[in-house]
Amino acid sequence: MLVRTAFALLLTTAAAAAAPNGAASSDRSELKKYCTGDYFTYCGDLEPDGPEVQACFRQNKAKLSPNCQAAITAYTKGQKRG
Repeated sequence: MLVRTAFALLLTTAAAAAAPNGAASSDRSELKKYCTGDYFTYCGDLEPDGPEVQACFRQNKAKLSPNCQAAITAYTKGQKRG
C-alpha cells in the first residue's frame, strides 16, 4: 500500500515537473490534494506515470470528484499558458 501511495504521488508530480512557473507548482499540489483518492478508486491498478492513467482519468471524468475535476482543469489551463 505504501508503494502504491508513493506511485500516486509520483503521478501528480512527474507531469508537472516540466512546468517552470510557480502556478504549475500550485496546480500540481492541487492535483495531489484532490485527485489521489480518485486515482486509487478508478485507476489504481495502472502505473501512475503512464499515459494509461491520463486516459483512465479522461474515461472516468464524469465520476471524478468535483474538486479533482477542477484541479485537472486548472492544471491543464496552466500547461497551455506555460
